[in-house]
Amino acid sequence: MSFTDLIKKSVLEGFSSTVSIPDIILSIGIAFLAGLFILLIYRMTFKGISFNRSFEATLLMITAISSLIVLTISSNLALSLGMVGALSIVRFRTAIKDASDTAFMFWAVAAGITAGAGFFIVTILGSLIIGLLTFSTLKIISNTASCYLLIVRANNDKGLDFVGRMLVENGIKHRLSSMTENDRHHEIIYEISIGSSQNKLVSALKKIPDITDVTLVDCRNTPI
Repeated sequence: MSFTDLIKKSVLEGFSSTVSIPDIILSIGIAFLAGLFILLIYRMTFKGISFNRSFEATLLMITAISSLIVLTISSNLALSLGMVGALSIVRFRTAIKDASDTAFMFWAVAAGITAGAGFFIVTILGSLIIGLLTFSTLKIISNTASCYLLIVRANNDKGLDFVGRMLVENGIKHRLSSMTENDRHHEIIYEISIGSSQNKLVSALKKIPDITDVTLVDCRNTPI
């Protein structure tokens, strides 16, 4: 037997001619359970503005579909090459607003691939470890100071001066973003870094007589 024949034999032996129904049910079932766990972590760590329900279904579908694809290509060499060629021309144009959503999609794909390949221990332990690390990390990040845009309108310059002094006295990191003056009102915008005392700050600023309007907007920007 030549060296080429040995290579062909080793490659063909890596493919199973048939996939049993219990293997299909077990692989897709493990992948679906992993998808439910990923979805649970996603819900517990979600900090966005609007919750996308369709993305939840997408995470579950990705894990199951990925396992089905791996089951299919592991049973036939020709089909696996055709599947790779077909998937290489697929283009996904849906914009993902949050970068963390991309990480969850990769996690779902990885869980589906390992489940489809029969590495159930890797799927279960890997998902548990990643879920624990993700939950802990995102909780720590959420408890740190966040960046906001503080928009204050006043009748005169005195009210705006009080705002700057209050930020300094309370030790709030701030950076002047813009200032507007016209016949109707005076407006100033600060980028501030503050923890969990946003409501106290807004209430304190509203008590200043010359201030007419106070707005605090979430600003996902670089730390101040």
